[in-house]
Amino acid sequence: MDLRGPHMPARRRKRILGDRGASAVEAAIVTPVIMVLLFGIIELGFVFKDYLAVAGAVRAGVRTASANPRVATFAQAAANKVAQTGGAMNFSDVQQLWVFKVDPTTNQTIGFSNFSDCNYCVKFGWDSGTQAFVPITDTWASTTQNACSLSIGGPLDRIGVYLKLKHDPFTGLVLQTIYISEASILSLEPMPVSSGCKP
Repeated sequence: MDLRGPHMPARRRKRILGDRGASAVEAAIVTPVIMVLLFGIIELGFVFKDYLAVAGAVRAGVRTASANPRVATFAQAAANKVAQTGGAMNFSDVQQLWVFKVDPTTNQTIGFSNFSDCNYCVKFGWDSGTQAFVPITDTWASTTQNACSLSIGGPLDRIGVYLKLKHDPFTGLVLQTIYISEASILSLEPMPVSSGCKP
């Protein structure tokens, strides 16, 4: 005898209907949790993408800056390299881009401590019209750099590149706006004395 149709006992029919109701309640509880986890993974993926873009751009920029000691365009060359390397980021979200001087003996930044102001640096802003970084302030002349090795009048000056990027969340459900910043420091490449390696 087929018990799935109208001949099914009432008690069994009631239990099946109750199971369906329990499944609906479970789905209503579990689905939001799964959605939050899913969006959290997506959000963290975008944050990680921006962090990798910032870190890679800063490292490329500081390598370029260190390879151009006592060249008038050393800071602009670094900023251009940041723009070229950091294509994965939205440059209109860049809050700060600095090329700055670092003390060669203490490895501390010179003239500032928290990237709010500095005495020896070049600050850049993003120009959406030209799609390039342009200098805002320049308080570090290339002619003041020491690119002499220790044996001939060093130590070499050290140079850093700092980048701060605003990251807006993809959904806003898991994260709020955060700021990603990274700095990298290298020594200037030494120059021969005959080229005028120091002021």
